Amino acid sequence: MSSQGPSGLRNFITSFTDLLKCPFALWVVIGAFVIESMAYFGVLTLMTNYISTDLKLGDTSAGMMVSVFTMLVTLFMLGLGSIAEAFGLRRAIIGALVITIVGRVIYCFVPDLQGAGAVIVVVILSLLITAAGEAILQPVCYSGVKQYTDEKTSAMGYGLIYAIMNAGIVGIGTISAWMRPGVQEIKDGKPSDHYFMGVLNWFASFSISGVQAVNWACTGITVLTLVLFLLFFTKKVEAKKLRPDTASEKKGPQEPVIDRMTKYFTEGPFTNARFIFFIFMLLPVRTLFAHQWLTMPQYIIRAYDQPVADRMEWLVNWINPAIIFFGVPLTTALTRHINVYTMMIIGSLVSAVPTFLLCGGPNLNLLITYFVVFSIGEALWSARFLEYASELAPPGRIAQYMGLAQIPWLLAKGTTGFYSGLMLQQYCPEKTSADQLQTGTMWFWYSCIAMMSPIGLWLARKWVMAGLHTKSGIHGTAA
Repeated sequence: MSSQGPSGLRNFITSFTDLLKCPFALWVVIGAFVIESMAYFGVLTLMTNYISTDLKLGDTSAGMMVSVFTMLVTLFMLGLGSIAEAFGLRRAIIGALVITIVGRVIYCFVPDLQGAGAVIVVVILSLLITAAGEAILQPVCYSGVKQYTDEKTSAMGYGLIYAIMNAGIVGIGTISAWMRPGVQEIKDGKPSDHYFMGVLNWFASFSISGVQAVNWACTGITVLTLVLFLLFFTKKVEAKKLRPDTASEKKGPQEPVIDRMTKYFTEGPFTNARFIFFIFMLLPVRTLFAHQWLTMPQYIIRAYDQPVADRMEWLVNWINPAIIFFGVPLTTALTRHINVYTMMIIGSLVSAVPTFLLCGGPNLNLLITYFVVFSIGEALWSARFLEYASELAPPGRIAQYMGLAQIPWLLAKGTTGFYSGLMLQQYCPEKTSADQLQTGTMWFWYSCIAMMSPIGLWLARKWVMAGLHTKSGIHGTAA
């Protein structure tokens, strides 16, 4: 904090209290994003397991499909998110939720199909549809945060939506860790002491696996999101904007889509070499985030004892999101006056270093320590980076700038899955005893990749910060 003593404490407290003065619409947008994110991460955490085991397509195919899906979510943001923004916030969010529901329903019915060819075609179709819905929802909701906050509250607004989203992930992790093994035990005819046995018995009566039961539950959550949004986000509520986005208010002929897309790549941040280096240098450490669903679930299920494997979601969906929930608002309030680039170096280093703890092989204490330290690093920089990209956007181009900020994330997700399945098959194959696995080697390579980010950012700090030390630096002359 730049201020000290009572003044600094007062500024810290007002960072939170000022949000209470924001329009009700802010909380509805945040709520819709958070509840749907529960469904998204509930499905995503089990997606490699579902495709590899339930659909019987193997680790390599699962890794590639999940990687392409998550990449498409980001890729579609560049076009669909921008186009949807012009239709207005309310209609864009409703449309995104409807599209996502259609994709999820198809995804849940895939195991009922006969023939590997039909399974592959339909699961790809379902992932394409779902990716389109999710790609519209995220940037539009972040646009909503900007529209219902002002310059004074925007930083905490972005921190809040990111933090509460992670609280929702903790919730879906709890549901998934209860439902997945519970339904599977009933299906396998094993005695179960789980609570709410009626619910588990109902899902098991359809002869579906525990993973499939979670997929259907997440589809229900998306439907609930749509219903609640329709009830609470009326046109009257939508109208009370603090910073209206002119893109949805323009009258008369609209500029052709191809012209808008051309300008997107020939104007603004793409012309600044420092900013492009800045965001792309974060790609290596972002691969660790992709491994949270591409590698970590299968790693825990295969390398650890059954009690730990059955509670995989507690590790993957509890520790990191819980720390983000508490850590992001606090670190945002404490570091909002610190240079963003400095926070990227510190945060990426803290995220990358603990991966070396996993090089010694499966150890529950070290695994928990990894999640804790990795999450602290994420809390230091992730929300600040999103704020930076969004606040740089001129009116009507928020979704475009948010999409640009996600390009390295797109590449991380798009490339990681093409080797994560092969690495699992090589070092952590299914139906192999724990003492024969070579998971330490796998995590060593992943650690080395991640460390490229803080090292690269630090080496180029003087050059990059020369053009990024102010918010207007992105619009400067390219080096």
